[in-house]
Amino acid sequence: MLAGLIDLVPSILVIAPLAKLLGEPGFFLGAALVIAGFTALEARGGQTPGKQLLGLRVLHLDGSPCTLVGALIRNVFRLVDAFPGVYLIALGAAAGNRRRQRLGDQAAGTSVYRDADLEVHPTVPL
Repeated sequence: MLAGLIDLVPSILVIAPLAKLLGEPGFFLGAALVIAGFTALEARGGQTPGKQLLGLRVLHLDGSPCTLVGALIRNVFRLVDAFPGVYLIALGAAAGNRRRQRLGDQAAGTSVYRDADLEVHPTVPL
């Protein structure tokens, strides 16, 4: 959850100016840019800035690196997970799931892992 809060900083820095300049279309453009950026980062290493700072990584459930499709699915689902604006759906989904996955991770077949855990058991599927 802390990684998500950290990732709000670059998200706001992209979305807020576009929304101020262009109104509602700017908000949606900014959100699309943030989703595209986070998707690219997670598909190329499994880490957004927040995850990198906290030593976390997105992987598929079999332990393989997150693919572009997996990253896109989990990031598009942020729009659902965030409803009604405070990630209540994500919190409820994570609380009801033994892997603590939000809906986006459940849909994409991904989860967030600690890098330290991966170093201890690099070949064991999580």
